[in-house]
Amino acid sequence: MEWKNIQLEDRERLNEFLQGRFQTGDLTFTNLFIWRIGKNLKYRIIDDILYIKGIEDDREFYYVPLQKHGDFRKIKKEISVLVKNGAVIRAVPEGVRILLDNYFLFKEERDRFDYLYSIEDLINLKGRKFHNKKNLVNKFEKIYEFSYEKINNENIKDVIEFEEKWCQERKCSIYKGLDKESLGIRDIFENYEVLQLKGGLIRVHGDIAAFSIGEEITPNTVLIHIEKGDIKYQGVYQEMNRVFLKKEFSHLEYVNREEDLGIEGIKKAKESYNPVMLLKKYIILDEKDLKIEK
Repeated sequence: MEWKNIQLEDRERLNEFLQGRFQTGDLTFTNLFIWRIGKNLKYRIIDDILYIKGIEDDREFYYVPLQKHGDFRKIKKEISVLVKNGAVIRAVPEGVRILLDNYFLFKEERDRFDYLYSIEDLINLKGRKFHNKKNLVNKFEKIYEFSYEKINNENIKDVIEFEEKWCQERKCSIYKGLDKESLGIRDIFENYEVLQLKGGLIRVHGDIAAFSIGEEITPNTVLIHIEKGDIKYQGVYQEMNRVFLKKEFSHLEYVNREEDLGIEGIKKAKESYNPVMLLKKYIILDEKDLKIEK
């Protein structure tokens, strides 16, 4: 089977392999759809195994092959073939590494670890460790006349205009990562209902000040795909984060706010919310000196 571009009509088919599998965010249909152009993502299904490959930093990579069901040890032969052919397999979740640790050499991708938080913590902001966040939320709520809305067909055009303005002010077009992300965000807006996402926005005096979009990826975890805010409103990001979780995902236990990409400012911001766990990801480097069973 030839490699195919990831399209919206592939959602149901790919979700047979992807849906509810991991707390990490890479192997979700929405993330693949967002980055399908930016990372030139393609897929094929051979013998009921899903292969996904892409290009990042001018180098080809693969995600770990996926069966619809069953132990990952059953596809160690397929992984072995990829590794022997020089493939780089990235963003391998911790659970997969544990199952395959006897067969392959792994290297941590620290810049790619996802940050996992307690939703209850981020809604309530209790205790000394959240003191600064709570102060910013209190200040925002005291200073500004604001309202919260679910994102829907009636206000999505306003959100698109806000995101375009946000991107213009930050010169997204000249920054490779932001430009590619912006392409994916536009695709999300154009296909918002089909992707079955949840979104929320905050208005201050009628104007959008921030928005966030996420989805449930496991029975207890939501993944935040996008969060943008206007920093002229002090505390707007802290308020957006808190109110979005409270309104849309308070029934869940955890929120995944994705990786820091090794950018120090992003790392500090994510650490400041006191993650309960870092979801490790790995690169498969090589095959161990063991015979891979057929």
